[in-house]
Amino acid sequence: MFKRFKSPKQPNRKERTEEFLKSKGVKINEHLPHIEAEEDTTLRAPKEIAQRVSVLATTNMVAFNVIEAEDAIEYLKTYHLWELLTPKEKSFLENPTDDKKTQETWKCEGIWVLMWALGVVEDIGYPDKMCDLNQIPFEKYPIGEGKDPNTFINSFSKSRTKTEILDANDLYYRMDWTCVDARLNGHELNGLNPGVVYERHYALNWLVNYMDQEWDDISCDT
Repeated sequence: MFKRFKSPKQPNRKERTEEFLKSKGVKINEHLPHIEAEEDTTLRAPKEIAQRVSVLATTNMVAFNVIEAEDAIEYLKTYHLWELLTPKEKSFLENPTDDKKTQETWKCEGIWVLMWALGVVEDIGYPDKMCDLNQIPFEKYPIGEGKDPNTFINSFSKSRTKTEILDANDLYYRMDWTCVDARLNGHELNGLNPGVVYERHYALNWLVNYMDQEWDDISCDT
């Protein structure tokens, strides 16, 4: 993801991010490299983003005990989305233990980021607390009783620009370093929620095809 030779936009992106973090009183590491340039980045296609968020929304309902796993499996199979699930997601729905549910609840942050990438969510917001998916109107949400998620999936032909998504990716990459540094060295986080930062960084890395990794295998290197 990181290049020795920088495009003209890369230094500006890094500098803007660092200035923003300084304004928030967040510790930065000026030696962190630039993220990949726009010309070297291929974003996930809008339809793929919409498919991923539809799957995540369904598994998230099980994680929060809104629906039963069996109903989620039936729903996904009815609308031909079951094969889009990752091995870990299938394993979760086939055996949704309490521990797995706790882990999966964090994926609401991935839903939030992907809905932002599709333009449904206007602003990701500052990661000091978990997102509130209830802020997304029912009619704009991919799933729900009596709703065919394919209608949502097929309604998107574009996403946010590469510049917007890489700006967000750069920000969360640097904030994630701050959170890791704080955990290792006992530093203050000035309002950052490390779990929220990590999950959003995870989703953004998927969006920019970081190291060509698929959803289950995304790494959040700092």
